[in-house]
Amino acid sequence: MAKRIYKSRNKVLFGVCGGIAEFFNIDPTIVRILMLILVFAGFGSGIPIYIVAALIIPERSVDSGYADDNYSNMRDARAGENRNTGNGSSDAEFNSHFTNRK
Repeated sequence: MAKRIYKSRNKVLFGVCGGIAEFFNIDPTIVRILMLILVFAGFGSGIPIYIVAALIIPERSVDSGYADDNYSNMRDARAGENRNTGNGSSDAEFNSHFTNRK
């Protein structure tokens, strides 16, 4: 199956830069910085390019396997930090380790 580009849910405006970053498997901040450089150094040529991309690039459907993407995995990992899932120490165990020291 061919790899497709979609708008990202990790978005600032329309998800175009995030989607491009996911497609090339790079940090979205890098793509956003490059877009800003294109806007300012290209005398505003990045603005119509971004608008066209926002209109053309499709939204990712719910059943398109988004759960396997990096952003979703990072979000799930952060959510797991807030609760004890059996994969490591709970907050109470962590705190007791340091409070029991003399």
